[in-house]
Amino acid sequence: MHTVLTCRAPRLLGAALALIALTLVAGPPAHPVPALATVPGTNRVFDRQFIDMMVPHHMGAVAMARIALTRAQHPPIKQFARSIIADQDREIARMKAWRKAWYGRATTPPMDQMPMLPGLMAHMDMMGDVSRLKTATPFDRAFIDAMIPHHRMAVAAAKLELASGTHAQLRSLALSIIESQSREIGLMQAYREVWYGSIDHMPGMGH
Repeated sequence: MHTVLTCRAPRLLGAALALIALTLVAGPPAHPVPALATVPGTNRVFDRQFIDMMVPHHMGAVAMARIALTRAQHPPIKQFARSIIADQDREIARMKAWRKAWYGRATTPPMDQMPMLPGLMAHMDMMGDVSRLKTATPFDRAFIDAMIPHHRMAVAAAKLELASGTHAQLRSLALSIIESQSREIGLMQAYREVWYGSIDHMPGMGH
């Protein structure tokens, strides 16, 4: 592990610790995100497509987080991994229940066959990320470098759901994903800069 010895390090580490206290220790907000009204002219089919992408996408995050539970060097990364597993397993269950209620089946594509939402051009090799994390060194840097673009894709997909989705429950979940995972991206960026130096050339930066 390489420590960045700059005058910014204490400030960044303090900010990172404050963020993790808010996002992981305190748990979800005291007031739930309100359900959003159905938007006229939106497409019910898009909601099914969002579920069929987001469930395997969440499964990828959970798979990476489970590896972090045993391989992470920094305790905050293990705590972050536990939070990902708890939150995204819960969201997977909710989305599968909604899919069954709205479309007749709870079944979604597997992680290695994740479909891409219309309008989302990014590509992600989740199976490759999971495989690489099993041996990557230093693990915490590799985990952060994989999870930040993973979170960014979730945020982009959730924004599309807000623009095109119909079901209020799913749009509310999308808003929650945008808020929580955007905070987590900032947290991971702060950790990476403190522990490993510049984030300018990490995967996904500038996209």
